[in-house]
Amino acid sequence: MNQKTPEIYEQIAQLIASLPSERLLQQAKTPAQIEEWHKARQTQLLLAECWKSKWLVKEYYPLEEAVKRQEISQRKAELMNCCVNEYKARWELCEVAEKYVKKLHTELQNTSYVEHFPGAYAHSSYKFFHQASLRQYPFQSAYDLFAETLKEDADGSFSVCLEPYYDVPIKKWRLAAKQYTQLLEQAELNGIYPKLRDAEEQKLKRNLVWHKVGFSWIGMLQLACQIEVKNDPLLRKKLLAYNDSLQEALSLAVTASRPLPSWAWHKGELLCTHKAGGIYGKA
Repeated sequence: MNQKTPEIYEQIAQLIASLPSERLLQQAKTPAQIEEWHKARQTQLLLAECWKSKWLVKEYYPLEEAVKRQEISQRKAELMNCCVNEYKARWELCEVAEKYVKKLHTELQNTSYVEHFPGAYAHSSYKFFHQASLRQYPFQSAYDLFAETLKEDADGSFSVCLEPYYDVPIKKWRLAAKQYTQLLEQAELNGIYPKLRDAEEQKLKRNLVWHKVGFSWIGMLQLACQIEVKNDPLLRKKLLAYNDSLQEALSLAVTASRPLPSWAWHKGELLCTHKAGGIYGKA
């Protein structure tokens, strides 16, 4: 741990605790949306405490204490612990990979095509990354990139409740997560995702509800890593560690999601499926 590490880790803790963004609370109009924002913020505050307990403060166990107070379940505590581990692996990956993300962004600005991408990405990459390449690269440091990926996660998860209608078919999400976990397993040796067969690719797109998937900086980070990992041993090491942490988090999330119903937001109200027939009703 270098001298700047505690300072940066404290900065990361403050960032985690500041999400979802305050501006999103101003957009919440219904009691259900406002409640959703406060629930999300409480989770983030506990994640920030967990981050500090693991990397900054010794002999402090906020998740265990929250379980004892019955504020969260043991399963949620395990999920949050995995989440914080993934954050740390993501940060360490950003430290090494940010220069490659910037390089990729520059290349996208200077070409109209993406044939130089790995085969598994060549077709779909244009949809996600072309629009981003039209704007100036927005980050001054690895921390800036990392911070933006955390904001995308927390703000994006909350923002669905602000949509006029947004449904989350939990079975499809679980199938997509399982398939992605398998990709991570197959990338175990060198970090490179295997090329999907056409049928596998179409299956993944269906389960992800492809039209809802858009650009993200974590996606840009992963793509840059796929392009550069063969030539950088340190990048490979950090990517493998990140893949392991992500695989663990996804596997646990899949298990935890099994008893959950699908759900949807409609005009600011949370709807869940009834067990019989899968019809959405007010939560």
